[in-house]
Amino acid sequence: MRLALITAVLILPLVALPAVIASTTAALAVAPRAAPAAPLFAWVPPDGFRDQFPFGQCTWWAAYNRRVTWNGNAADWLANAAALGLPTSAEPSLAAIVVYRPGGHYSPFGHVAIVIATDADAYTVSEMNAPGWGRVSTRDLPWPDPDVLGFIPLTAAETP
Repeated sequence: MRLALITAVLILPLVALPAVIASTTAALAVAPRAAPAAPLFAWVPPDGFRDQFPFGQCTWWAAYNRRVTWNGNAADWLANAAALGLPTSAEPSLAAIVVYRPGGHYSPFGHVAIVIATDADAYTVSEMNAPGWGRVSTRDLPWPDPDVLGFIPLTAAETP
């Protein structure tokens, strides 16, 4: 009896606690939130495009500013977009989604950002979750960039 009571008091909370924390964290991640910055382009709806990605992640910000109809981790976006028949490119262009290789400078799940400016030897991105969770930032990067897997350029059908 005493052993059963000790087990119930000491071990049961340790088993149940991760489930409670995980469900609360998941609910917070998918709850609708106001964007931390305005949409990047005039054709983006004032509240961004609706998407299924968790707020705070790079995928959420990219899908907020571009109509994303695929799923997956950031590293999978290039292949997933191509599988839907969308064009991909090896060169940066305005409003393209840049897909970065997993690992190295980026997460094991990859990283995505939106190209907001290009030059012959550099490009600028707007991204989320690079300096910190849920924060939008911009970076200037040299071109060519060995960390890039490729780009998903903006199509004519995506702009009014």
